[in-house]
This record gives sequence, C-alpha cells and structure tokens, in this order.
Amino acid sequence: MKKLIVACQIVFVALFLFKSLSYLDLVQGAPFSSLFAWNDMDQAIAQTPAAKPVTTASLKDVTEDGLQKERDLLTILQKKQKDLDARENTLKAEEQKIVALKKEVMEKMDALKLMETQLNAKLDSEKTQDEKRFKDLAKVYEATPPQKAAAMLEKLDVKSAAGITINMKRDKAGLIWGYLAPQKAVEITNEITKTVRRSAD
Repeated sequence: MKKLIVACQIVFVALFLFKSLSYLDLVQGAPFSSLFAWNDMDQAIAQTPAAKPVTTASLKDVTEDGLQKERDLLTILQKKQKDLDARENTLKAEEQKIVALKKEVMEKMDALKLMETQLNAKLDSEKTQDEKRFKDLAKVYEATPPQKAAAMLEKLDVKSAAGITINMKRDKAGLIWGYLAPQKAVEITNEITKTVRRSAD
C-alpha cells in the first residue's frame, strides 16, 4: 500500500513538472525540446565539418620555413665574408713581405752608398798619392840629363810616363821630348790628352 502511495506521488510530481514546463514553453516561446541538451549536442555534431585528412602537402606547409631564402642568403654572405677575410690576411702577409723586402733593399742601398763613399775616398787618396808620386818623379826626371831621362821614360808604361811628363816644367819636358822615339811620344801625348779631359770632366 505504501509503495502504491509513493508511486502515485511520483506520477503526480511528474505531471506537475510537465505541466509547469509546458506553461513556461508557452510564456517564453522556447520549445520544450530545447531544454534537453542532448538534442542540441546532436545538432552541433551533425553540423561540425569533417576534419581534413592529413596529407604530405599539409605536413610540408607546417614544416616549410618562411625564412629559408634569407637563411640561404645569410650563408652565402658569411662565406663571402670568410673569403674576403682570407684575402685580406693574404694581402697583409704580402704587404709585410714587401715592407721587409723594401727595408732589405734600403739597407743594401745604404751599404752600397757607404762602399761608394769609401771607394771614392780611396780613389781620391790614391789619386793624391799618384799625383804626389808623379810630382816627385818629375823633379827627378827634370834633374836627369834629357837623353837619359828620355830613355827612362820609354821603358815606363804610357800612363806613368804621361803622369810624370804632365808634372814636369815645360822647358825641361821639351828637352826630354826631343830624345823620345816618335811612337812613344805619340802614345804619351794621347794619354796626356785623356788625362786632361778626365780632369776637366
């Protein structure tokens, strides 16, 4: 009996709720079926577009790097920079070699100038000594009888004979000249002319 009363009460509550919901439906204009969420869920599922299948093209779009061209250009520029750096280092090394070579050449030029100066000094010294020797010998030849002095001159080399003759007094040289062989006199005269020209230059 209690079970029957409980069942009647449940039915009565259910009818009451049903009536109340129907009344709300009329007042608010909302369909009664919209109160149940599963109906809307079914419609949402039906209206959801089907997912696109995963393809190689879509994977490529995901993995494709939009900055690849810029990265490639950067790589090329870095390689060119390395090449330029290598060339610059090579040029610096060559420049250092040229500087060292220039220094070496300048040192050799300085050494040659020093040698030239020393050689000129030596030549001047020798020339001075030769002139002094020729002057001393000229005095000896001037004091010697002309015929004997001429015989002595003929035995000397042309350069020495010319050097002595130039440093003699003209009248003494003229006396000796008369005893010289003509060929020897010509040779001595030519050497005297060359010596005078060198002295003038």
